[in-house]
Amino acid sequence: MKLITLGTLCSMALGVVVAWRLGGAEGVGVAVGVAMGAGISLLGHQWQQHMMRTRPAKAMSAMMVGFLAKLAVVTVGALAFRYIEPAGAACDWRTFILSFAAGVLTVMVLGTIDAARSLKRGTELKESQAL
Repeated sequence: MKLITLGTLCSMALGVVVAWRLGGAEGVGVAVGVAMGAGISLLGHQWQQHMMRTRPAKAMSAMMVGFLAKLAVVTVGALAFRYIEPAGAACDWRTFILSFAAGVLTVMVLGTIDAARSLKRGTELKESQAL
């Protein structure tokens, strides 16, 4: 199993445990934040990996699109949970932001490690084919 998949599942399980322990709107904020953060980050990571395989020149733009998507989701989510009363009653905006950041950070670190491993394997494969 890939490191990013296992790490994401573990971080989401930890988020659910913390959410259950907190309960109420704070717990919902943790659960929603970690799920949204990890989900958007995984989507961005997969898009970047796809672009690295198919069009390597566009890999940096794929990374920027992923960053802008994360920024848009956290901004819209925080504003909605802060200023829309029914949403704010169901989900705490502060715990949403913190857990969103934790979910994003987990996937970004593990995705970087996976990307470095795949680049290393590709380089080793090219070197062995050249010999």
